[in-house]
Amino acid sequence: MTRQSLTPAVFVIVLATGGLPAAAQSTNVNNAAPVEVTPYVSLGSYPSPRVGAAVAFRLTPTLSVESEVGYCHDVASRLSATASLLYDLPGIGRLRPYLAAGAGLEEYATAVKLPDGTLAAQARKAFAINAGGGLKVPVDDKWGIRTDARWFNGVGRDAGEHWRLYNGLTFLTGGR
Repeated sequence: MTRQSLTPAVFVIVLATGGLPAAAQSTNVNNAAPVEVTPYVSLGSYPSPRVGAAVAFRLTPTLSVESEVGYCHDVASRLSATASLLYDLPGIGRLRPYLAAGAGLEEYATAVKLPDGTLAAQARKAFAINAGGGLKVPVDDKWGIRTDARWFNGVGRDAGEHWRLYNGLTFLTGGR
């Protein structure tokens, strides 16, 4: 299995989530829904991505839809792509906590014993659900800091559950 077979799924997720905010945006530039772009680095259990980016589109004052792509360079050079809903909780001073839930596709690898007795990595893909939350800390009206913690559970042969914690810088585009 190659990374090319995951490309159509990533394209569909990005296309599906990219079209959603158009209906929620106002023609008034001052009330346009902002778009948040968050490049990140992460740590977590296998097969969590190590770097990635998330793009969130505000639908309502408390609800956003987010598309995320992650990558981990190892023997399988894994990609992951998810679409999630983010629900903003009441702020605590400058802190903006939120809850998240979504689904997507993940690549992972399992060990396979070859006829000569050696082990090899077998690339696999799985549908995965995720749940978690995080904290956004705006620095000013154009950027902020974000921490996100998620639990993932894969569906499929040898797909397991894992966790991920990421930290990133969030850049806001669009009007407020």
